[in-house]
Amino acid sequence: MQQVWHAFKKPIRNSLKYAKSLAKGYPFYYARQQNQYDADQYPHKWIETSNPIPDRGTAEIRANRIWNLQLAAQRIDGLNLAPNKIFSFSDRVGNPSKSNGFRDAPVFVRGRVLTDVGGGLCLVATNIFNTLLYAGCQVLERHCHSIDAYGESRFYTLGQDAAVAYGYKDLIVRNHSSIPLQLRFRVLEQEGKVESSLWGSKPKPWQVKVESQIIDQIHLPDPQYLSGWVVQTSRYIKHELESLSTWQLDYQAMSHYQPYFKT
Repeated sequence: MQQVWHAFKKPIRNSLKYAKSLAKGYPFYYARQQNQYDADQYPHKWIETSNPIPDRGTAEIRANRIWNLQLAAQRIDGLNLAPNKIFSFSDRVGNPSKSNGFRDAPVFVRGRVLTDVGGGLCLVATNIFNTLLYAGCQVLERHCHSIDAYGESRFYTLGQDAAVAYGYKDLIVRNHSSIPLQLRFRVLEQEGKVESSLWGSKPKPWQVKVESQIIDQIHLPDPQYLSGWVVQTSRYIKHELESLSTWQLDYQAMSHYQPYFKT
């Protein structure tokens, strides 16, 4: 019976997740047009973000991570985000299964670092989340990691990461401006980093300020545990074309990271 349940658990979970998104109307607005060759239609760079690729694991694990990153890049680079269109990480990248070409690499699961198919994709999600966050796009769904596994060597600011798990956790962001945008993403293997950027047919019409504040540090008496955190991230927008415009809070989220046993 246990084996039967595990066989059906993931499809059921995937269906429930899609049903929730469907109830909110998101799939009707998913961006599907991808064209790297019409870049000249988007001459204005809104924002560019880069993150280092973690250099952990065996040579095979590192190669698999790069492979997964490059597969994701093929499905994201050049994605056109017309006004009101939505970027869904799960919709673009799909199910990171072996049948879809993905390989084993490190993942975070229930507070532990494991190896599973599709490992490394949270780096893509985190990088793109930062680009869309600092561009001022509307964040509809985002999840933090369950742990701060990298400690002081983390490749992101606490409160500004994005965890994804197909059928469970997605990164969903809308272009709520009136300006057509294009999302670009590439893996710079020789430089050891990933890079995403957002380009518009017109300049960005607002200024963006993002602040992440540690609200609480969760200590455990055992020194083998890295600290957990509670972090509040706030984004403020100031419109360029309004002479009397002031900074307005337009996004706020709490991120909870549990203490982590160092391995």
